[in-house]
Amino acid sequence: MSSRLFSLLLAGVGLWAAVAVTAWARDDAMRPDAPINKFRLPGFDDATGNRTWLLSGDEAIVKNPEEIEVTAMVLKTYGADDPVTAQTTIQSPLAIIYPKEGIAWGTGLITIHDRHDAYSIVGENWAWHNKEHKITINQDARVTFRESLGSIID
Repeated sequence: MSSRLFSLLLAGVGLWAAVAVTAWARDDAMRPDAPINKFRLPGFDDATGNRTWLLSGDEAIVKNPEEIEVTAMVLKTYGADDPVTAQTTIQSPLAIIYPKEGIAWGTGLITIHDRHDAYSIVGENWAWHNKEHKITINQDARVTFRESLGSIID
């Protein structure tokens, strides 16, 4: 066999192997139901480009491009004037996230703390709406204030 033919054959086998490995890796890595460990996803304000929220979790499963299931969710929200320091931290053992809409919800426990630790909120069956700056807790909600409320309650 000539060296030129041998070189072409070797190059062809190498190219075939590279294509096969790439296809295998792409199939394994791009499967939407493959869990993503130590998941982190930021959300940004359309007008300013500032970070408005940061979602993290122990594991995420992408159900489809618009829906993510997150285990051990931690969601931090940021104010328009300070995209570095979290204003609120929301935690839940399991949540469904719609990142494009800035919506999250869960049927289980939720805990919420503000950055100054002035209050905490605990409850179940909840929803978070970033654009409305609103969290709804539909079941067993409890609020604990750690600062004086002044004279609003006599």
